[in-house]
Amino acid sequence: MVKALCLTAEVLLFLLFLIPVFSGILNPGNIAGMLVSVILILITFFFDRFKLLCSGLYAHTGGKIALISVSALVAAGFIYVLVLSVFMIHAQLKSPDNAQAVVVLGCKVNGEKPSRMLARRLDSAYEFLLEKEDAICIVSGGKGDDEKISEALAMKRYLVNKGIDSDRIIMEDKSETTYENIKFSADILHKHDITDIAVVTDGFHQYRAGRTAEKYGFSVSAVNAKNDSVTLPLIPTYWVREWMAITKDYIV
Repeated sequence: MVKALCLTAEVLLFLLFLIPVFSGILNPGNIAGMLVSVILILITFFFDRFKLLCSGLYAHTGGKIALISVSALVAAGFIYVLVLSVFMIHAQLKSPDNAQAVVVLGCKVNGEKPSRMLARRLDSAYEFLLEKEDAICIVSGGKGDDEKISEALAMKRYLVNKGIDSDRIIMEDKSETTYENIKFSADILHKHDITDIAVVTDGFHQYRAGRTAEKYGFSVSAVNAKNDSVTLPLIPTYWVREWMAITKDYIV
């Protein structure tokens, strides 16, 4: 019974990371998620053999050291991603009450129109700009090889079409990464003597973006893109990928 329950949970976990593939999303996040799921499924399915193997290894000094080392690494990894997740959740909860400006981080543009993910960010930015009429907006994102116009221009057009005054929107259209989004936007914000900003991006992305912005001297809060029935199943994939991106930032 316990084995069946574990296998069911592990298969569901695998499917959770597989679902984004059908939307054309295959990145280190869901690859890692599927790989871990398969390993867990195999261990559970062949648990008796796995237990025998571990017992045999543990009977020898070298095997004992190897098992303890692997167990310690797995435990440390679990604690590490748990702590990262706490940081990521905390970053999403920072209220933008005092923000003088919002920085909308770019995402894929389909031709000349924002992708679904980018449109969600822009809708959240739009709502914030309606409430904070004195705030300005930086739309940040360059032009990819498969995009007809820059992400910044697509974002500005989207917000203007929804009724935001174009004079409140400043384009930063050179960046290609999150780091460049923040760095190039910081140059603009410093010229306006703005030190308190809200970053507009997906919740899982807020910690890394905010951490970068703080390095440039900003007080950072969050305006999170709203999730819907289409994007919710994608969160685990992007959450795991974000663990990797944050770790890379820590190392570099």
